[in-house]
Amino acid sequence: MITDAIKKMLPEKIKMPIRRIRRKIKILLSSVKMRKNREIKIRLFLENYDINIKKWIVFLTPGFDIVNGGILSISSLYLETAKLKHIHGANTLLCTVPGDPPLLKYTKFKNDNIIYELIDTLRYIPPGSSVLIHIPEYALHTFVKEFGGFGGIYRLINRRNISCDFNIMLQNIKQLPPTASADIQFLKRFGKVTVTTAHKRYCTLENARQFGVPFHLLSVFVSPEKYVRKQYSEKENLMIISPDYHKDKQEIIETIKRNIPDLKIIEIKNMKYEDYKKTIENAKWALTFGEGLDGYFVETIFSGGIAFAVYNEEFFTPDFKTLQTVYPDYKTLQEQICKDIKRMDTEREYTAYQEHQYALCAKYYNYHDYVRNLEAFYKGGYTHAID
Repeated sequence: MITDAIKKMLPEKIKMPIRRIRRKIKILLSSVKMRKNREIKIRLFLENYDINIKKWIVFLTPGFDIVNGGILSISSLYLETAKLKHIHGANTLLCTVPGDPPLLKYTKFKNDNIIYELIDTLRYIPPGSSVLIHIPEYALHTFVKEFGGFGGIYRLINRRNISCDFNIMLQNIKQLPPTASADIQFLKRFGKVTVTTAHKRYCTLENARQFGVPFHLLSVFVSPEKYVRKQYSEKENLMIISPDYHKDKQEIIETIKRNIPDLKIIEIKNMKYEDYKKTIENAKWALTFGEGLDGYFVETIFSGGIAFAVYNEEFFTPDFKTLQTVYPDYKTLQEQICKDIKRMDTEREYTAYQEHQYALCAKYYNYHDYVRNLEAFYKGGYTHAID
């Protein structure tokens, strides 16, 4: 082992090869680890799945060991779909988005999910199988390029006589690539294409007609019974902030700190999901700079907190305009938020308004409706079918 003291004594010409050797060793070790993980996954795949079954459902998921709303949503859809085998009769599994790094499993939230590679899956399932591939909206164009590229997925499924249908998981309409219409038309050449949505606001007949495919509302895994709802007296004087970027974010946070100096503020970053849930249980307030109707907003409310956001017509339905803490713009938010916090920071005012927010969110987020929506999808029923 070359110590730092010895390295300082070495001429630059010797130091450079040492750095190159270290890089090569790192790459080699990474390659060995990847090969070992691939062998483990193939073994687990063959052990855990009946490869005589000719119906398969694949959820594509990011190949990065992080936790966010999108990954949690895909993981939930995968688990709930696996429970519905009596309806669809298929094997269900998770695979990394083609082109993403291989990943064995997520470690930032509690789960037992093994993440396979799509190309390996297609090599091991029986010839003549049918596969439904769920694609995250942000990865649609990447998937299309991988699907039709030289030596890509299409060549493999064509050679093995595998038929494919495709569903785009539209969890955030702002993440849909600008090439979406062309990408959908491309996929329609090879199989049926559908879209499932996380928000009611953009699950519309107009969008179904625009893209030329059925749209179906699934909603998301968020539901009141999944959270510990604490009362005002059990809460800390704590506000959580979403990690999203906004040009006015720092100025708004400074305004809050200046006007309510005893308020503790935590921006949610590098936190395991279970730690995040424990934090929002204790927080009185949440401020999201994301799409508005997101996990930071809804999950805080289901945990007994009060959430603040700016109205975003692409995600909120119009009835959310009735909420005093959903502002028309960030200028109004900055002007009003401290006044609203001070006004509601009594048990009576806080409890009354929290009940109002809770009831409105519970109207749209319900586990049983979520499962029924998923069942309807696998039975071929869609919120907006098209001719």
